[in-house]
Amino acid sequence: MATASEVVALLQQIPTADGNAQQLELFHRATELALHRDASGQALHAALPFLHVLAQQQNAPLVQAILQLLKTATPRDRRVGKDLFEVATALLMLSFASEKNVLTTLEMTTNGLADAFGFVADATAPTEQLMALWTAVTTHLEHTVDVLTASPLSDVGSNRSPAVFLAAWKYIERAVLLLSVAKDATVYRDPARSNIQPDAVTIDRLPTDHAVLNTQQLERLGAFLLERLCQRLATPSHAMPLTRREICVMVNSLALLAALRPQFMRPILTQLVACTVETFPASSDRVVQMTLRANLVKLLSHPSAQELSEEVTEALIALGDSERAFRAISKSKDPRRKYVSAPSEASLRRARIGKRTADRLSETVANDPAKRVRKQDVPVSSAASEAERVTHDALVNIPSEAIVNLVLSGFASEMRVAPPPNLKLQLPPSELKTRMAALLSKLATPSSAFALETSQRRSRDPRRRRDPRTAAADADQPALIPVFDEEVVEEVSDWISKNASTIDEPVISVAEDNSIQVFLKPVSSIWCRDMASAALSRILGNEYGARIRGDEQLREAVICRLASNPWLLLTDDQNRAIHVTPDSTKLPPVYESILAFVLEDYASRMSLATALFDHEFIRFTEEQLRQQQVPEEQPPVTCDALYRKAVDYFLTELSKAIDVSSASDRKLFGGVVAQLPRVTVEVLRLLNGFLANKTGAVLAISVLRDLIRERKGCAHPALRILLRYACDDDETCRTTSIRCVANQLYVMETLKEPIEAYAVKLVQSLETKDDGDVAMVDTETLEEGETDTAPANEEAPVDRAAWLRRHITALSTRDTALKKELSEYATDLATTAGLDHVADSEVETLRRVELLLALCAKKPSLLRQLVTTYGHASESVRQVIFTAIEKLIKHLKQRGSINVVAHLHGFTASSLGLICHIIQILSMRSRSSASAAEETAANAELVSQVLDLWHAHTEIPDAISVLIPILSSIPKESLFPLLPTLLALPQSRWSVAITRVLEAMPPQVITPIDLLLGLHRVDLKSEATMQKRVIAAINFCVENRHAFPAEVMLHVCRTLVHDERISRLALRTLILSVTTYPTLQDEMAKLLDVLVDRRVWEMEEDVLWKGFVKCAALIQPASFKLLLEKLPAPQLEAVLSEERGLRDLLFQYVATQNIPVSSEVRAVLDSEQEPKQEEQQTEAMDVELKTEAES
Repeated sequence: MATASEVVALLQQIPTADGNAQQLELFHRATELALHRDASGQALHAALPFLHVLAQQQNAPLVQAILQLLKTATPRDRRVGKDLFEVATALLMLSFASEKNVLTTLEMTTNGLADAFGFVADATAPTEQLMALWTAVTTHLEHTVDVLTASPLSDVGSNRSPAVFLAAWKYIERAVLLLSVAKDATVYRDPARSNIQPDAVTIDRLPTDHAVLNTQQLERLGAFLLERLCQRLATPSHAMPLTRREICVMVNSLALLAALRPQFMRPILTQLVACTVETFPASSDRVVQMTLRANLVKLLSHPSAQELSEEVTEALIALGDSERAFRAISKSKDPRRKYVSAPSEASLRRARIGKRTADRLSETVANDPAKRVRKQDVPVSSAASEAERVTHDALVNIPSEAIVNLVLSGFASEMRVAPPPNLKLQLPPSELKTRMAALLSKLATPSSAFALETSQRRSRDPRRRRDPRTAAADADQPALIPVFDEEVVEEVSDWISKNASTIDEPVISVAEDNSIQVFLKPVSSIWCRDMASAALSRILGNEYGARIRGDEQLREAVICRLASNPWLLLTDDQNRAIHVTPDSTKLPPVYESILAFVLEDYASRMSLATALFDHEFIRFTEEQLRQQQVPEEQPPVTCDALYRKAVDYFLTELSKAIDVSSASDRKLFGGVVAQLPRVTVEVLRLLNGFLANKTGAVLAISVLRDLIRERKGCAHPALRILLRYACDDDETCRTTSIRCVANQLYVMETLKEPIEAYAVKLVQSLETKDDGDVAMVDTETLEEGETDTAPANEEAPVDRAAWLRRHITALSTRDTALKKELSEYATDLATTAGLDHVADSEVETLRRVELLLALCAKKPSLLRQLVTTYGHASESVRQVIFTAIEKLIKHLKQRGSINVVAHLHGFTASSLGLICHIIQILSMRSRSSASAAEETAANAELVSQVLDLWHAHTEIPDAISVLIPILSSIPKESLFPLLPTLLALPQSRWSVAITRVLEAMPPQVITPIDLLLGLHRVDLKSEATMQKRVIAAINFCVENRHAFPAEVMLHVCRTLVHDERISRLALRTLILSVTTYPTLQDEMAKLLDVLVDRRVWEMEEDVLWKGFVKCAALIQPASFKLLLEKLPAPQLEAVLSEERGLRDLLFQYVATQNIPVSSEVRAVLDSEQEPKQEEQQTEAMDVELKTEAES
């Protein structure tokens, strides 16, 4: 019992502890007592009521220790589960709970949910405890479902992060499995989730008359949780969207619940089918589509899903997976193995071994060259063989050679004898219609062909042939279902015949030498366009085959040549001419079709778009060179207008299709821009749109960074755009841009000057002085080549090198025009930064200062510009700079103090406050060194540097203020000569300086005694007001009783009295000390005794004797003995003349104490006593007379 009381006492001290470390230490002590020092468990149960309250402390290590205690204690006593769920609920409700702790609680509750349910179901504890435990469980379930209602936050470490969202989803998934009926349900093993034991603990085990748990209520709770899961997946598009990962996990989880609990099949399948519509936020994502297809196919093969088979099949067809849908429908009708629970690890291991063995054996048999081939005894019908040959996949991927062979074989079948010489076989349109109708009627649906193939494979099984019961079933083979009905076959064949009616020559004929001749239509412009369009469509569609054969580059080259073909480029669908000019806004149809084809699957087809841009760039460059040589040949397109439109169109559509939050999509977009042969102003305008809308700021910044690094032609315009957003109003965009500039671009030597110039310009805009704006230095140097070009009709000269140089110069001239265009756009954009108005807020000041602060971390010499701006800025701007510079100075301090102090030289009087603040930060960082030796060395180095800084700026008034932050580290030999200058400062500053010395942490370089003695030894005649300042400083010191207790003041007074030359202010300090500490009267009398021995009345300073008289009067009666015994009679007379009240006191003291005094002293005392006695007698007589008169 004593241990339990100790634990309770320790836990009660935690909320009032000084800091997080002390709270954690107290809890560890309590944990040690509860878990390891008390075998009865009483201490543990005494500590449990405090855990719910302590978990609400804003102390992440303490919460982690509480969770560890619950994790250790729960297996020992299952009643601890109540406190576990209560702590978990509290952490979900706290906004400051850390992500790690919330994830730990969700993991513990997920693992402990079944255990808590089993403990309540077994009813091995009192009903009140079981009811409290289950109430804590249901409360935690309700709060966890609320976590799923809100979208996860992107902040790292938040208690609503994506990781917390997924952990909460898994917890609710486990709760749905627990709170549902698994009895009499056909459960199939899920290959992807074979580690799940769905029926280990369910509500089936509950008796009907359980005291705490009601089966119907639990079923309703499980159905409610499932409904919330389905509702969360149906997030409307206007809400905060979920990422790909969350959606895929949610889809997989719901599919698992549907497979393991068939009673939930309808609501889950309905929701999954709804995810395939276009209104679903992520319906266009490829990964989400693949996940939906896989789960829908898996559920479609489940017998319980047959009532929704049509809806699921339509959804799969919409997703492009019709073949797997038909297979799943067929598979759902096959007998399946039934599992009561998931298979054990041993059975899974045996199943894997058996599967591998079977695969190996089948591969061995298939590759055995000595195996016998079973002869085909029964002839196969022509319809069956034709059905096996002509399928959907075979037609789609049929090669050209097979088409030719099919035609030739058809002609050969019509010839009963060999063709005679000089005979041509013609195929009129009617015969062509007949043959096409016959061919189309043979095309079968994929599902029927697959069913026929399955039936034939089953019929070839020897075990089935020997079984007479299956003979009748095998006789009924499934029939092929045609793709086209009779009406459609008629329409298609008529269309083919109608289009072939214009053929003047036979399509195919056999020449006299038995060679095959193919005749085409006459060549015309329309025919050429049709042929080019058909060739382009066929090549675009033959993507898979070209990729398999490795001919992708050849395919892309052919497509690019077709795109630049005049029949497609300069004509429309009606064969009308199209003029591509710089003013035209529409892209040619052939380019739109190719780029739209690329955008359908941009991840795998991006190389085609890049090849098209390269081809167009080469085309118009070549035409520009030919135009210089032969100007009378005007090419159709003589400028880069088509290239600009194509790039602009593609990048705009690509930006709409990609997910800017995905790293892979951002990398793909950046790769496309990086591979452009020419970066135009449209590209920069698109990137600026990303930055302006704040949606794709990371994408735009990364692309601009790559352009600056790798593309010299557009490096400086891109840099100007990036620098423009380094001072943007949006904090996120500004911070990202500054990090990119400072960490990745500033290291390049060619970019340092323009970046520094722009940062200085931003800071100088904060100055209030009327100076001209500092223009940003542009280091872009445009190479100017030779301006003279060869005549238009000049032939290639003999000097090929000179001819080549002239053409390169011509191209560079056009590049110069492009650079000028890019530079003008960047300059216009830079004018929108809003630097012309005065900074009137903290946010406005920070956006202009942050870039220079980031650069100062890389180049500390830029700190001078910030100090200069501080001196010319307004008071509000100074306050912002004063606060913002602290983080920079702490960072620079890590490189050594010289990197900071060395760059503070040259400051002005208006910047003195910032200089003192910087030195103050440096001094604080110096005192936090690792060891005493390092601290001493750092302080000495800093003191030396700051002293040099002050000596270099002594002409500035109050420049000695820079020494105030380090006064406690300056040796007294160096500090005491500086005291007059320090005291010349205003009182608000030198009071801070003295406080800095007095509050220094031990070991102190200057003690309070040294400081007070130093003040007494200041030359009071150096200035007229110096004595007044020193007196004020001494008064300030004595008022600080913590630093100047009675012992310190007594030591100072003794030193002052024994000095060879006593300070003018020594006696004043004695009076001040005894006034502050009256207990020092006896000690002060001894010091006055010393002064009498030193004959203070004979010293040069009269103020010392006056101070002696006042001090003697102040400390009476401690000074009476001194005055009567040691002070000569003349000096005593002087004292009594100054302090007249002492005479009577001394006379009474002599009379009462019977102290023997000299005759001279007695004569001094009696000289004034007799007149006073006569005066007293006269006053007494007057009083008596007055009394008699009244009576």
